[in-house]
Amino acid sequence: MSSWSREFRQIVNLVMNNPHPASLFWGPDLNMLYNEAYAKEVAGNKHPALMGTGFSGPFSELWDAVSPLFAECARTGISIRKEDDYLPIHRHGFLEETFYSWSWTPLYGGTKKILGFYNAPFETTQAVLHHRRTQTVSRVGTAVSRSKTPKQFWRFILEALEENHFDVPFALLYSVGDGSEEDMSSVSSGSTMSRRSCFFEGALGIPDGHPAIPRQLDLKRSSEGFVPAFRDAMRTREPTLLHTRDSTLPEALLDGIEWRGFGDPCNDAIIFPVRPTNGEMVMAFLLIGVNPRRPYDDEYKAFTTILNRQLATSLASFMLWQEEVRRSRDAAEAAALEQKELEQQLALQTSRLRRMTELSPQGMLLLDIEGSLREANDRYFEMTGHPRDQTHEMSFLDQIDPRSIPTVQEGWRKLTEQRLPWSGDVLMKKILVHPVDLEGQDIDYWVFLAAIPDYAPDGSVRSVMGSLVDVSEIKWAQSVQNRRLQEAEETRRQQNEFIDITSHEMRNPLSAILQCADDILSTLQPHKDDQTPPPIDAVLGCLEAAHTISICVQHQKSIVDDILTVSKLDSNLLMITPTAAQPIQVVKRALKMFDPELQAKEIQMKCEVLDTFEELGVDWVIFDPSRILQILINLVTNAIKFTAASTKRAITVSVGVTREAPLFSAIPNFMYIPPRSQNSDVTNAEGWGDGEQLFLRFKVHDTGCGLTPEEIKVLFQRFSQASPRTHAVYGGSGLGLFISRQLAELHGGQIGVASEAQKGSVFGFFIQVRRTAPPADAASRPVDVVLPIEKDLGGGDSLSQQMAPLRQDLAGSTPGADLVASKAPAPFDPKDLEVLVVEDNLVNQNVLVKQLRKHKMGVSVANDGLEALAFLEGTSFRLPGSGRRLSVILMDLEMPNMDGLTCVREIRKMQESGVIQRHVPVIAVTANVRDEHIAAAKKSGMDDVVSKPFRIPDLLKKIEVLLADIAAREEPQLAKPVAAPPPVASWSVAPAGEQTMQAAEGAV
Repeated sequence: MSSWSREFRQIVNLVMNNPHPASLFWGPDLNMLYNEAYAKEVAGNKHPALMGTGFSGPFSELWDAVSPLFAECARTGISIRKEDDYLPIHRHGFLEETFYSWSWTPLYGGTKKILGFYNAPFETTQAVLHHRRTQTVSRVGTAVSRSKTPKQFWRFILEALEENHFDVPFALLYSVGDGSEEDMSSVSSGSTMSRRSCFFEGALGIPDGHPAIPRQLDLKRSSEGFVPAFRDAMRTREPTLLHTRDSTLPEALLDGIEWRGFGDPCNDAIIFPVRPTNGEMVMAFLLIGVNPRRPYDDEYKAFTTILNRQLATSLASFMLWQEEVRRSRDAAEAAALEQKELEQQLALQTSRLRRMTELSPQGMLLLDIEGSLREANDRYFEMTGHPRDQTHEMSFLDQIDPRSIPTVQEGWRKLTEQRLPWSGDVLMKKILVHPVDLEGQDIDYWVFLAAIPDYAPDGSVRSVMGSLVDVSEIKWAQSVQNRRLQEAEETRRQQNEFIDITSHEMRNPLSAILQCADDILSTLQPHKDDQTPPPIDAVLGCLEAAHTISICVQHQKSIVDDILTVSKLDSNLLMITPTAAQPIQVVKRALKMFDPELQAKEIQMKCEVLDTFEELGVDWVIFDPSRILQILINLVTNAIKFTAASTKRAITVSVGVTREAPLFSAIPNFMYIPPRSQNSDVTNAEGWGDGEQLFLRFKVHDTGCGLTPEEIKVLFQRFSQASPRTHAVYGGSGLGLFISRQLAELHGGQIGVASEAQKGSVFGFFIQVRRTAPPADAASRPVDVVLPIEKDLGGGDSLSQQMAPLRQDLAGSTPGADLVASKAPAPFDPKDLEVLVVEDNLVNQNVLVKQLRKHKMGVSVANDGLEALAFLEGTSFRLPGSGRRLSVILMDLEMPNMDGLTCVREIRKMQESGVIQRHVPVIAVTANVRDEHIAAAKKSGMDDVVSKPFRIPDLLKKIEVLLADIAAREEPQLAKPVAAPPPVASWSVAPAGEQTMQAAEGAV
């Protein structure tokens, strides 16, 4: 020390006084000097031998590692630092694992020569151990987080501990349970003792077969091995320290262990009862040896606590995960089971729906948004005839009738654009199996189509589902019902019209009958009272009245006969009576009945017998001549009626025979009226014989007024005439052609017509007959025989002879004084009356005029409304002071050219405009006596209504009352000056020279 320099002495003093471990190495042998702290903390059991000696002596085991550091520091003269160097030191009674951080600083003694080295060691054992142990705990947490099964969880714990050889000299792990791969959540119920067995999961440092690690331990009853220690740890549920010194760690079980780390045997071990943080039940036992070179101090206990907490936390997480997995698995299994059940139910439901769809009478289809067919049942293809291999866009429209395509297209726009359901009736094209009615006839093929859109999640339409129902029969039934309703309404209308016509036709002659009867009584009664013979004029007048009564009665009888015939037809009481006859003679006999009428009306009648009679050799045939005669009379009567007013008046009747039903193809636009029922062969019945079946054809061609297409449509119907004016102009009941049609069809034939307005008409019909030989008495039969139908019509005399027209010019008038000039009404006296009779029926006109003149009245006549207006132009109503006097107008309603209602409306218009200065008295004389007819007449301007039949005294009373009422209303205005009437257009009047007795004759 005497040789130490002053500087070195100062350094030594510094080292010795340093409270931290410090040392000096000086001289070539690196002799050591150190302070007390170094002696206690670093030198260990090498103190005091280490003091003053070279480093390579006491620390010879470290020299090989440290000598290069001294050499490098001496060479460079720069300090060197080392961190966390391991230094085994025997202190505190055992060899310890310690770690130090060092620094070597070269020392100079005032020269450039290094005298020694300064060493300042700092112990970092706790930091190094803490880091190592923390890593171990972290590795445990990381490793077990990858666990999927309990076996993996236990294995990963040992794998995480395996890297820490020093703190885990050995380890063994037993799980508590039944040893199965069952998840921990399934064994988490109950106590640990209830699960008696411990199962070996793995070990570190203990060779296989070692007595310390049997494969299974009986936790409840066994005392071998570590079982007692396990039971103690299970009770405390905390880490338990075992010692060899108190035999809690049996040394016998430690023999043969391959010690890890330093290779030193352990004197202590720790049992970890592994349980989750959220549970009390121990799931495993982990036994870890204590590091033999470290004391079990607070730091070691902290490591034990952290490791135990990590094990508990990881186990809890694993068990929660296992529970979640179990729940998920259970949920998945339940979901899978439910899905399987749902799939089965769906499959069953789908199967049921498919079977229902296939068995359904409805056609079902699925279309995409472009209209392509995606799915459809068999019924759809059957109903529509849609080819199964054609599914292009809107292909379903190909099966729809063009008339319904616009309806379906509009429905498609509603479905796809407005996204609304749609339904409607659709007319389909005819298919192979098409619907028929009750009689097997084809009917329109209708379906009811109902469709709804199918929406995508975004609300757009992705497809359209629809169904079809065959409603053909319903539509047919509805059409039949509507048609029958219309027919019923039309029949009702026709019946009402027929009642009106019949009432008019029946009541019209009654007036003439009553008045003629009154005339006969009034003429003959005085002579009866005086017992004097009547003069010849009176006798002639009575004969004329009686003849008029006969004509009127005959007219009424014809109406009644028509009604009875229709009634028999409706009741199927009218039968065909087959009789052997010569059709040519029947036709000639029928036409002969009309000779007088044809002559009177200057109509040419021609009868044509076709060559087919001679070609086929036909003379006698079997048929019902009375029914054929009835048809011919109806047709010829109509021809006469509609030809009488024509410029050219000609009628041609032809008769022929054929082997096939005639078509009348030579007649332009000729068409048969469809029969009401399917014609059958009537000649197969009894009484027709077995001769050849033939067809008689008849044709009646006239040059009359003809018919329009609209008028042809209503011909041959019950109670129908060509137009509403037909009755007013020509009379008749409207039953003739209907009866003719029924009789022709009853005889196995048909009737038809071809006509053109203003050019004439052709009526034709045919019947079924059979050829027959002449009867035995044919030679003795008179040719001019009266047929049954003629007897019904009035015996052997010609009908036309009975109804010869009575024509008389009754257009005269008697002038009288101007009624306007009278100051006050005189007492009523019929002799003072001037009457205008407006009547188109000459019989009624003649009778009424005669009766009025017998009461000394002045009478003028007009044949229709136009003539009445023309007559009114020359009266005092139109020309005050100079015109002809007129007291009252008696006006019929149903008249040609202008009817009574139109005429009276024109008169009232003239009054309102001032053309006529005073009120014109007008009394309606009509056979239409229903309340609505009377109301319509008065609404049109009639002052009163007299219904036919009526008596003259009743008529005079109505005239008296009406004139008195008018005089009372006009009396305050008599003194007023009369203004000159304004000029008006003149009325054109049709010639009255060719008036006929059609209303009296009627239609047969």
